Amino acid sequence: MFCGHNDNRHVVVVVGRTGVGVSSLVDLLAGCPVSHKSPDAKQRTRRVQRHLISIGERYASVYEIPGFGGDIKDDTLINYIRSLHARRGIDLVLYCMRSMKETLMPQTFKLLRQNLRGVPFVAVVTGLEYHREKMEQWWTSPSGEGNGRILEERHEMTFEDHVCVTTLPEVNVAYSKTLQDLRHGSSVDVGNLVCKYCREGTKVEGTGGVCWELTAGLKVRAAICVH
Repeated sequence: MFCGHNDNRHVVVVVGRTGVGVSSLVDLLAGCPVSHKSPDAKQRTRRVQRHLISIGERYASVYEIPGFGGDIKDDTLINYIRSLHARRGIDLVLYCMRSMKETLMPQTFKLLRQNLRGVPFVAVVTGLEYHREKMEQWWTSPSGEGNGRILEERHEMTFEDHVCVTTLPEVNVAYSKTLQDLRHGSSVDVGNLVCKYCREGTKVEGTGGVCWELTAGLKVRAAICVH
C-alpha cells in the first residue's frame, strides 16, 4: 500500500483517455518496453503501474494510470491521483491525447487541474507520425492558428508545455528510416521535458490528507496519511 511510501524520487503521472497510447508513451520514455501488456485488457486497465525510469543520472517514479473513460470510473482514478499527490507530491503530469477531439476530455482535465494546483501539465500529442506536415505544426501552425491555441481558447485547456510525438513501438518502425528518426526524436523530446520539470533539488512535497489505494480488483479504501 503506497500510503506508507517514503520514496523521495520525483513523481511523474501519465494520464489520458483509454486507447490514446499511455502505455506506449511510458515505453517511449523508458527506452524499452516496461508497461505490462496482459492479453486480458480489462485486467490491464484496472492496475496502476509504477515504473522507475532513468532521467539523466537519477530515477523518477512514473505512474501509469489506467485510461479515463474505461472500466474504472473517472472519479476513482482522480481520487487515486489526488491521494498520490497528498502522500508523495506529484512533480509533473504528462497528459496524453491524440488529434481527435474525443480524446481531449476537457472536463476531466479541469478536475485534474483543480486537484493538482501548482503541478505543471505537459500535453503529449501522440499518433502524429503520418501528419502531412512536421509533427510540431499540429500544435503551432505557421499562421499561428494551431491546435494549441484552439485547446486554450475553446476548451480552456492550458498547459505549461507540450510535445508532439510518435509512440510507435520499435518493431513498427524497423523498416522505415523516416519513422525511426521520428521515434528517436520523440523519445529525446519527451525525456528532455521530464528532465526540465524534474530537476535535482526541486522535489514537490506531499500535501497531506486522505490517502486512497486503488487495487487491481477495484476495491478502494481510505487511510489517513501520517506525517
